[in-house]
Amino acid sequence: MHELYKTLLSACDNYQVMQQAHLHCLATEAQPDIARLVFEREHLFADLQNHLRAVVYQGQKCVLEPSLVPILQARLTAVLADDAVLVERLHAYRATLEQRRAQIRQGQKVLSGYGSPVPMRAPRVIDRAG
Repeated sequence: MHELYKTLLSACDNYQVMQQAHLHCLATEAQPDIARLVFEREHLFADLQNHLRAVVYQGQKCVLEPSLVPILQARLTAVLADDAVLVERLHAYRATLEQRRAQIRQGQKVLSGYGSPVPMRAPRVIDRAG
């Protein structure tokens, strides 16, 4: 059972490292690769979820070590708190993108308001040869 706790804590560590990296990425990069961030997050969340399920399943079969339960609760609470911050930053980034899209649409409307240039008449060719 102790090994399951270690692997769960390791999965928590990995997930928290990813959260910090994503927060840094959103804070420093002008156009972060959202698809990559989503892929990494889904992968590490699935890993964390699988390890947590294994601990819960083993906890149903045998007695949990009481000294490790508060540690796990604290770690999972920290993961949730960091996740809330990350979600907030992602919503802010999404709002910024929406504002930029609205500005681009407005600019496109203004440009289309100028219309296309007046076509110049092609010079007429007069055939003097024949």
